[in-house]
Amino acid sequence: MSHELDLQFRTPPDRRLDIEDHLSMIRRLIEILGAEDALLGESAWYLSGDTKDDSYRDQLFGDQGPTAAALAVLKREQEGKEVVKSFAIWNGQLENEKGASIAYYFDRTDGSASGLRLTLGAKPSTSRLGAWPTVARVLSETVKIWQPLIATIDKRNYSGVFLDRPRAGWMLYLPTILTDQQVPEARALVSVLNEKNKQLGTIVVSVVDGPFSGSDPEHVRVAHAIEVRLVDQDLLPRYADL
Repeated sequence: MSHELDLQFRTPPDRRLDIEDHLSMIRRLIEILGAEDALLGESAWYLSGDTKDDSYRDQLFGDQGPTAAALAVLKREQEGKEVVKSFAIWNGQLENEKGASIAYYFDRTDGSASGLRLTLGAKPSTSRLGAWPTVARVLSETVKIWQPLIATIDKRNYSGVFLDRPRAGWMLYLPTILTDQQVPEARALVSVLNEKNKQLGTIVVSVVDGPFSGSDPEHVRVAHAIEVRLVDQDLLPRYADL
């Protein structure tokens, strides 16, 4: 079973990011992940390829940042991509419970938000990053890097109430200050603060007694109730509005 961290973000119009900038942000995330699991550390990641051999060819990071080989491949691959630039990386582990991957897309010209999806394989009924406070901390640190429009952590087998809106799943980040009175169904609310101690938004947590499962009726009931509550208050945006 896998948990996925999914976020969508927009780059300010006055700030043009190049491929090195995006890799720098990904490296910060990987440093956070590596502190929890050595198989997610920066020395573990490779550019995904079309074959198994290709996928072990280019290590993404060295001691000084992106390797010259990986950077050259990424720059070459982005040439001619007019609508959206994208790439994928993985941690070189073939066993599902040890594997991880990141899909990243950016510089969109179709009006859609850019995004990142981190997939973490794990043993059944477990969380790769441990208990919910650690998972929430990783999500919080990720928010500080990208300052996304929305971010979620859930399971692939979880279906939300609204097809046109993000799912609450295990955790949902909104760039809004939320209170217990606004989301009484939440099992925890975590404030995300920037370096100046200003609140960027709130993480809504649906399950605190173990990892979230899309096949657990109680987990699904709580997540659905959170989604309905947020929509009733016009707090859960449509994908089309992101």
